[in-house]
Amino acid sequence: MISKLMKYDFKWINKILLVYYLVLFILTIIVKAVESVEQSFLLLILDKIVSGLYISCICGLAITCLMRIWDRFSRKFYKDESYLTHTLPVTKNQLFNAIVLTGIISLIIATIVIIASILFTYISKDTIDSIKIMFQSLFDMYGKTTGIFFIISFVLIIFLETIYFMMSGIFGIVVGYRSNNYKLLKSIIVGLTSYGVLSTVSVIIIWIISKIANFEIASQTLPEPRYAKVLLITSVLIYLVYNLMLYFISKYILNKGVNVD
Repeated sequence: MISKLMKYDFKWINKILLVYYLVLFILTIIVKAVESVEQSFLLLILDKIVSGLYISCICGLAITCLMRIWDRFSRKFYKDESYLTHTLPVTKNQLFNAIVLTGIISLIIATIVIIASILFTYISKDTIDSIKIMFQSLFDMYGKTTGIFFIISFVLIIFLETIYFMMSGIFGIVVGYRSNNYKLLKSIIVGLTSYGVLSTVSVIIIWIISKIANFEIASQTLPEPRYAKVLLITSVLIYLVYNLMLYFISKYILNKGVNVD
């Protein structure tokens, strides 16, 4: 049943995103073509225009993906559509899990599309050489195994932080829509506040660990391998805990009852 729920959620969320994917594909080809030829004055102006549109499309895609997830969640549980949703032979937990899993998958797809577009547009031999040098410096300092661990941890942190932003929005909706008035405004305030407060806590934790390790985060020097591992593992655990906490708290509040508009 949850797979069927995810199917409908996925179609609804990504219906608009497909337009962004198509526009981004077209802009990627145009930017690549413009930047691959010798730049004249007119081409330079054209390059600036299409590059601006390209960056705007990427930002719009990321924002729209999150907004569609949150909009789908609110419609599914609190808007007119919820009158049908709550009559389905499924539990609130299944409905909640379906939208969360669909949201994560949609974010992954959008991220892959954006990264692939950027790589195709801007990757060059010089860029590849610079990346190789950067990775080689990392491997020389920490060793290949530890260096790969750092890269994977960094990617995982970005992924978990993106989900954390999504879950903060869902938590805000669940809390805000328990009110009788100003539901949307309260949802936004609660979501942003929870994100800001928890982010501040994570910064404080990382700062304390960096002080214990005698490592200045803003400095140009890299920490010792054992301290770097601690910082990365701590960051991963922080966002993992945040995501799980927001997930279970949101689900608990949702199961206490829903105020349908």
